[in-house]
Amino acid sequence: MLNKRRNLRTVLLTLLMAISISAFAQEISVSGTVVDTEGEPLPGVNIIIKGTTTGAVSDFDGNFQLQVPDAQTAVLLFRFIGFEEQEIAVEGRSSITAVLTPSSIGLDEVVAIGYGTTTKRDLTGSVSSVQGETISKVPVASVAQALTGRMAGVQITTADGSPDAEMIIRVRGGGSVTGDNSPLYIVDGFPVSSINDVAPGDIQSIDVLKDASSTAIYGSQGANGVVIITTKSAKGGKTQVTYNGYMQVKQLAQRLDVLDPYEYVMRNYELAALDGEDGIKGFERRFGVYDDIALYRHQKPIDWQDDMFGADVISQQHNVSINGGTEKTRFSLSNTYNKDGGLMENNSYERYNFNFKLNHDLADNLRFNLNARVSDTQINGSGTSGGTHKIRTTQAVTSPAVKGLDEFVIVNPGSMTDEEYEQYLRSNMSLSEQAAQYWRLRNDRAFNFTGSVDWDIIPGLTYRVEGGFEYGFEEDKRYWGEYTTNASYVDGNPLVDWEKENKTKMRSAHILSYNFDINDVHGFDLMLGQEAITSQGDNNYMYATGYSADLAPEKIFANMGLSSSNLKVTSKVNTNDNLASHFGRFGYNFDDRYLVTLTARADGSSKFAAGNRWGFFPAAAVAWRLSEEGFMAGSRHWLSNLKLRLSYGEAGNNRIASSLYKLEYSIRNNKTYGVGDTPNNYYTATNSQLANPNLRWETTITRNVGLDFGFFNERLSGTLEGYYNSAVDLLIKRNIVAPGYTETFENVGETSNKGVELSLNAFIIEKRDRSFNFNFNIGYNQSNVEHLADGILVQEYASGWAGTDLKGYSDYRVEVGRPLGIIYGWETDGYYTTDDFENYDEATGQYVLKEGVPTTGLLGGKIGIRPGTLKLKDQQTEGEEGYGVVDEGDRTIIGNATPDFTGGFGFNGTFKGFDASVMFNFVYGNDIYNANKIASSQQYRTSNPNLLAFMAADNSYTYLDRSSGELVTDLATLREMNEGANAKEYWSPYSFGNATVVPHSWAIEDGSFLRFQNLTLGYTLPTPVSQRIGSENLRIYGTLNNIWVWTNYTGYDPEVSSPVRGSAPSGLTPGVDYSSYPKSFSWTLGINLTF
Repeated sequence: MLNKRRNLRTVLLTLLMAISISAFAQEISVSGTVVDTEGEPLPGVNIIIKGTTTGAVSDFDGNFQLQVPDAQTAVLLFRFIGFEEQEIAVEGRSSITAVLTPSSIGLDEVVAIGYGTTTKRDLTGSVSSVQGETISKVPVASVAQALTGRMAGVQITTADGSPDAEMIIRVRGGGSVTGDNSPLYIVDGFPVSSINDVAPGDIQSIDVLKDASSTAIYGSQGANGVVIITTKSAKGGKTQVTYNGYMQVKQLAQRLDVLDPYEYVMRNYELAALDGEDGIKGFERRFGVYDDIALYRHQKPIDWQDDMFGADVISQQHNVSINGGTEKTRFSLSNTYNKDGGLMENNSYERYNFNFKLNHDLADNLRFNLNARVSDTQINGSGTSGGTHKIRTTQAVTSPAVKGLDEFVIVNPGSMTDEEYEQYLRSNMSLSEQAAQYWRLRNDRAFNFTGSVDWDIIPGLTYRVEGGFEYGFEEDKRYWGEYTTNASYVDGNPLVDWEKENKTKMRSAHILSYNFDINDVHGFDLMLGQEAITSQGDNNYMYATGYSADLAPEKIFANMGLSSSNLKVTSKVNTNDNLASHFGRFGYNFDDRYLVTLTARADGSSKFAAGNRWGFFPAAAVAWRLSEEGFMAGSRHWLSNLKLRLSYGEAGNNRIASSLYKLEYSIRNNKTYGVGDTPNNYYTATNSQLANPNLRWETTITRNVGLDFGFFNERLSGTLEGYYNSAVDLLIKRNIVAPGYTETFENVGETSNKGVELSLNAFIIEKRDRSFNFNFNIGYNQSNVEHLADGILVQEYASGWAGTDLKGYSDYRVEVGRPLGIIYGWETDGYYTTDDFENYDEATGQYVLKEGVPTTGLLGGKIGIRPGTLKLKDQQTEGEEGYGVVDEGDRTIIGNATPDFTGGFGFNGTFKGFDASVMFNFVYGNDIYNANKIASSQQYRTSNPNLLAFMAADNSYTYLDRSSGELVTDLATLREMNEGANAKEYWSPYSFGNATVVPHSWAIEDGSFLRFQNLTLGYTLPTPVSQRIGSENLRIYGTLNNIWVWTNYTGYDPEVSSPVRGSAPSGLTPGVDYSSYPKSFSWTLGINLTF
């Protein structure tokens, strides 16, 4: 009985205590306001109950409300970008006012560096950054587009306007002459070959490392700079769903003027007359007799540019992301779909991106991270540039302005030769129909998986192990129809080729880092690491001809055995590329005033022979924060930051093909030497260059001085930097004389880059309901070739845009004492006038030059030199060898494709719920090699071609008396028609020879431009309105892209670097504009929605 009473008292006491605790820990509603130090309400502040995932966001007036489970012990965390984080204990209160103190804008911003992060405050190297918030404000399809014009010293060139155009990124000009000056790309810690498969909406930040004190930690891979992309991380807490999408309409941004129908037919008649009686007959079969030409005055021209590029096309992008989790497990999942309609019919770009991140706390000191990225890209259409599988944009200019006589009468094909009839059929095809004859389908897939485990051994000491795998698959199917030039080279029937490539990359790394400080005065950041990367690839290629024109390309690729000829199949397995590395970093910070960073890396590459495989790349940087010195105390109310930085470092470059140091063999077979149908296998050397076992690392040495400054709590901030870079032991392909080989790779020469960069950011207005800021950057860079191989002062390279017409003439050169990007050719000297000739010889049909007037020799062409012929300057003076004949020895420097200055500037502002942004980018001081202008200003390369409008007879030399239709040969009459008071600006388009396609200075144009890149206007609905429709945030916006370009360039667009002869744009032959896919103007409507 006594025990029962005791048990009853215990139960009653327990219940009483539970009721008391419950009352003590009773949940209450806490509301309040968040303001800044001036009492202005702050909207969008995150308020979280410490230790939980429960929270709220302040509304437009700074008000908030949330349920707090424990009113006595709960602590609220207030977080807002640009302000110091604050903790406030609830202590039973139901109303709280939080006053947030502004932080130094930008100084506490986290910056990614090699294998770690730091803040801008503690940065000692040269790094430029763009935040994902900036990128998300403007709709772009690629990462590179988002960076254009935003970083000093980082030049981004879009090769052309096609949906899959290559974005060429150069950090401080690049210093190598191997042809590859691309930076190293790192995505979430994994080195990748391209960033085209990264969705812009997934990006949290982009950091570009520019000096070797920053890049040396990447050793062999960082010589040309490093672009580090960090995708959005999992945040945990309440599950949040975000949708960002837009629809875009694109139009051709620029058109070129061509001859009208009458002038076009008249020019073609003159061309035919110069070719004699046969030429006249061919003209009459196509266009009628000379007296019929007047009919074309009122004929409507065919707008081939409209046919090829005229249709408005729709592009779209949709991104859905989900973010959430618990305190220990956090996840982020996003999916992006992008469809970019190309300006050309049957051209399109479609891409899917999938990105998943998982962070899980296995224990208080043990964390697991998993990243997965998948992309699938499909590209339809041949485009207009890059190899032979395309239709040229020049055809939109040179194609006939009218179809010809068949518009008035029925043409009799029986009166035509086979060649004329084939040309007739082609001319009656629209360019979009011709483009369909160049069918192409490409598929690119990439799978990237990375994982890591972090173990906090003791406070500040962390061991991290990383692993990653990347698989890439590329497939390229190409079809040439019966009316293509390619088909005419074989049997006249359609032909195909099919190429598949598989690539894999595996990476593992072990990193030990230790961060600690002593007495809050001495700060240390130590890191040691080891890394191994292996890359492998294989390639399969199939080629076949002789298909029926009735077979669709898709059916052919489903069964390539339908060919009437043999199927050629080749397979290749590439040699593994292996890289083993050891690296370390030592950082020291004394009293937040003096900073030192030392890094070193040793790389071993399988691309070099055993004795040369290892390279060592050290770097050092120091910084002095003058603004923290005692003698600067009196200026701290206006000078918030002043830091001087100095750095020196080395980085390597091994971007050459594998196994150039050794002879390799492949197995082939040839039935000629077998018995019956049994093939005879044999070994053959696969090297296209003579192997060189002495190849070693190319090394880039950088010296950098920088000054970071900030005024009025970083309301105005910026960076001024100067640098001098040297690339030594250049890996260069050289011509040699050796049995079976004509070239080899060697370590020879040295180049240099020096320049100055300036970046400015101004937060002019920063209020609760309005803001306005301005940013500006400019970079000056000058390159120079300091040294080549012993005894060699010049290396020449050919862009190859005109194919065999150039007869082997190189149009670019690398020359000691000159910058990179030198364009080499003949200097235009107007045209030959009647004063240059003695007379016209009726017997030979040739004009006789006066003594002392230089002749163009072999460059003169089919009809020889006559008044009106393009004239090239004789660079020799009387008495010098070669004087009097313009030949290869008269070539000279006619341009430089490397710009002096690059940069950009922009404005961003908000008012109430409205936001606006404007972006400009500019390039100054570069030349463009306008090969389109050469090809479209002469009439011998194609049949019945049109011309650019400036080649009309009233503006260029003519031999035709239009009143009679007769050719004029009399010098006096030609003078009266074309010279003196009636002087024509341009030469005759009828040179009929190489003089029309050789590189000459007339085609070299100033490529400087200022581009109004984009204008965005947006509106964010008030939070109460958004909440009423079930969302947390809703923003609607509109954007105009490529609005206006101020330039003297006469082509489609001054931002161009065409791939020619089937290759990618080369760093050795930059700035060529030939058959480039033109850029578009676009307008966009989009929405940002958060649930």
